[in-house]
Amino acid sequence: MMETDIVVLGAGPAGMAAATQAAELGLTVVLIDEQAEAGGQIYRAVGRSSARQVEILGSDFTYGRTLVSAVAEADVSHVPNAVIWQVDRDGTVTYSVKGQVQQVSARRVVLALGALERPMPVPGWTLPGVMTAGAAQILMKQSCTVPAEAVIAGSGPLLYLLAQQLLRAGHPPKALVETQSLSDLVGALRHFPGALRGWRYLAKGARLLAEIRKARIKRFTGARDLRIEGDHSAQAIAFRTGGATHRIESATVLLHQGVVPNVQASRSLGLDHRWSERQRAFVPIADEWGRTSDEAFYVAGDGAGIGGAKAAEHAGRIAAMDAAASLGVIDRGERDRRSRSERQALAAEMAVRPFLDRA
Repeated sequence: MMETDIVVLGAGPAGMAAATQAAELGLTVVLIDEQAEAGGQIYRAVGRSSARQVEILGSDFTYGRTLVSAVAEADVSHVPNAVIWQVDRDGTVTYSVKGQVQQVSARRVVLALGALERPMPVPGWTLPGVMTAGAAQILMKQSCTVPAEAVIAGSGPLLYLLAQQLLRAGHPPKALVETQSLSDLVGALRHFPGALRGWRYLAKGARLLAEIRKARIKRFTGARDLRIEGDHSAQAIAFRTGGATHRIESATVLLHQGVVPNVQASRSLGLDHRWSERQRAFVPIADEWGRTSDEAFYVAGDGAGIGGAKAAEHAGRIAAMDAAASLGVIDRGERDRRSRSERQALAAEMAVRPFLDRA
């Protein structure tokens, strides 16, 4: 069995940042991930993206190359194409690669398993032609396959980002069917002063909406009673809003109702969790360093609560610094000095979340 100081599970922004930071501090690091390349879902296949994909997906996507390159250059044992079967409380991780079972034992484990797209079951959601918004993004990132004449339905910032990307690809969506209402926005206003600390995120959202309006993409808000019609595949989406019934013909419907933390590993380990009313999901209980109810285990990134890619990156580095301190590689004073800028940046990134989650 291989032994190491720290195992990082998941090679998204949190995992990549945690692995490279830990290696920089002198820890031996094993980074295990299911994909063939580092990047996670948000930066999937960014290392080999074409000029066309860069044009469609934008600079936020290509930023991921910085993190992927850092992993490649660091003294990190990266294990791609891995299927994790079991994580034990003694730090043993059992996984397989190409059918061959392997194990690694670590003194500290960082769970950086990201988020799962929240299921949005509506009548007709299992018909061919219906997929999640995240799945549509995977198609664009993995193979530059762009859904045409699609309707995007649900709520959350990803709806607007995906609409912009489809627009850039030359296949603007036929409509956005949004389930959030004016009352949701009004209810979120009490969080707006705090959200101003994350003004860059708000400005980005305003630019997305302006681009959607300029392209004259139809938007319906407060949608209820959504259903997808079709005999053998999707043919239309029907819904109610404003006291009227609407029906939009489309063979491609992209559903999205936000994302939730991936807590499969943390729950199987028996770590303490709590219910987050704001995000309507269970989240692991962790302190400001990402330490869970078991001091050998950390959670970082969206798996600890939804915060986005940049927040995940900062959280990954913070967790690695504390892990190094707990193993005696650095003292707490150095940990605090090194992490100060990361913690400030993380706080700024997370400031907007109460407003977004409520809205």
